[in-house]
Amino acid sequence: MTNKDQLFDNLKKEIFLLWSSHKNLNEFVKLPRNLKYNSIPNNKIESVKILESWEENDSSIKSIHKLIKQVSPYANWRQTYEEKDIGKNFLDKFAYFELFGPTGHFLTSEMSLYVIFFDKETYYTWHNHEAEELYFVISGNAKFESKGDRSEVLYKTRSRFHKSFQPHSLTTINEKCLCLVAWRDKLNSEVRVVNNI
Repeated sequence: MTNKDQLFDNLKKEIFLLWSSHKNLNEFVKLPRNLKYNSIPNNKIESVKILESWEENDSSIKSIHKLIKQVSPYANWRQTYEEKDIGKNFLDKFAYFELFGPTGHFLTSEMSLYVIFFDKETYYTWHNHEAEELYFVISGNAKFESKGDRSEVLYKTRSRFHKSFQPHSLTTINEKCLCLVAWRDKLNSEVRVVNNI
């Protein structure tokens, strides 16, 4: 097993430990036991440099934060959006990769699990998708808004559920935010910007 493979395996094990200790994660979706490692090429995005220099000292989440930073140089980071749709400022402060899922670093068709990073002072505009979704904050904090629900600032180990096609947005202010985002059902959903909320 290469160093890269070992790092991803360590992160996978830590995710399973996290799931077993947080009821809200386990009730939203069960983690598949038959995950198959997928050695896909890395894709580095400029905004990820901000994550890689971010130290987290809280012992409750330090290990998973550190493991995400360790796999970061090998991760297939993505952005989905085009500058014309969402703006350069957002793209300079945002990145994600699929850890578990149909095209992830571990293959499964049962669910998707993304690692998503936002720099401070980032506004993730209103958007939606068919898949049901659960955000789980690893480090930092962000203000979460969703149509029909009250807005709230979430800190580490807090979660937020989004229904199918429910418009939602996220804003960071003075802190960066590192999250896990789980999808269930309709894993091939297209993420669309929603106007006129």
